[in-house]
Amino acid sequence: MATPTTSFRSSRPNCRHSSHPPPNQLSSSHFGRSQGPPPDSVIRLSPDRKAEMLQRTQKLERDVLDSIDHESWKLRMNQKGISYYVDDSVGRGLTRFCCVGSTDAPVADIMELFLVSSTESLLKNVRIMYRNVKEAKILSVVKRSTPFTPFHSAYIRYTSFDTPMLMSDRDFCLCVCTNLIEHEDGSTVGYCLWESVDLPECPDRSATDKIIRSRMWRSGYVMKNSGKPNALTKVRYIIGVEIGGFVPKLTGWIYMSAFGANCRRVCEHYRKRWLDPETFKRREDWERKADAKECPICRRKFGPFVKRYNCVKCGLVVGGHCSRMEDVSVRGVGITSVRICYACLKAAGMLTTNPGAVRLEARQPVVPRDYFDSVKSEGKDIREPFSASSGSSTFCMSA
Repeated sequence: MATPTTSFRSSRPNCRHSSHPPPNQLSSSHFGRSQGPPPDSVIRLSPDRKAEMLQRTQKLERDVLDSIDHESWKLRMNQKGISYYVDDSVGRGLTRFCCVGSTDAPVADIMELFLVSSTESLLKNVRIMYRNVKEAKILSVVKRSTPFTPFHSAYIRYTSFDTPMLMSDRDFCLCVCTNLIEHEDGSTVGYCLWESVDLPECPDRSATDKIIRSRMWRSGYVMKNSGKPNALTKVRYIIGVEIGGFVPKLTGWIYMSAFGANCRRVCEHYRKRWLDPETFKRREDWERKADAKECPICRRKFGPFVKRYNCVKCGLVVGGHCSRMEDVSVRGVGITSVRICYACLKAAGMLTTNPGAVRLEARQPVVPRDYFDSVKSEGKDIREPFSASSGSSTFCMSA
């Protein structure tokens, strides 16, 4: 008896940078999938099907990581700390874009969100990334991590999501692969990539539950930290998805905003956990700006035309170059932006995230964060988040 083959979408062969997946593989009606309830049990894949999945995940890794440095990406907008880039070379009815944010967390910490886990912990992690998730299940483990490769894994994941009123809910059946690579130059790259996969054991639910099976291709998270002093971890969320409806451009814009919010949630999750507003100094105990003569960090004299700010954490008066705005979670208020000095950021582990970073001395100016990591970038360079000048050169698998 022949082993059933798995229909899995991928890029066109011999077209490494092409963003046009084969149309016949993107059509939901092409596969003739059965209708049924949500998958409840673990799917047992035969060795041949596992081998096929692993081959496809390897191609997925090459295609996505190589496409990061491709010239087709165009800056579309900067909004709330997230930069949006669009790949205009995709075919009609498809959209592919990239949401770029940054966080202080090391790459290894973020990778914990994507590793193979129990259904309970998977749902908890997915809810960090997506506000509207309903179900999240691991259907099959294709490749388990080992003590020697703790971040290298592959698995089949099912997720379903709530949608706004007048829209049917959506679900995905995805083949996911993860890995973390440490380069000789000190940089670290981690990724969690996925594409839609069609399995008879995970049927379409449109007829039974009015849940539409959505399809993604060459998508996922790619994180990189350059390893330089005070460098932030750049988080790229790449999305390739089918666009339906009567106004596909408007639908694509809605998709972009929604996925950008998901990228922001991941970045803010790690920033919030290191800053506890309950430890902030009371406003009445802050240092008076009129009494401050110099910045305690860089020792710059405060003249009549030099702006000075109070750090909400320690209350000291510092200069604008020695502080930055950070998002924190305030009980009863939600996420709000406050100014924190570099000394408090370092003490909280949010300034120097790499072991080799220089120590902050009281009488020495703080090494500023890399320019390309600024959340207020004007976006003058179209390929800024993907260019070598930004510390984001092509992530070669062999590097």
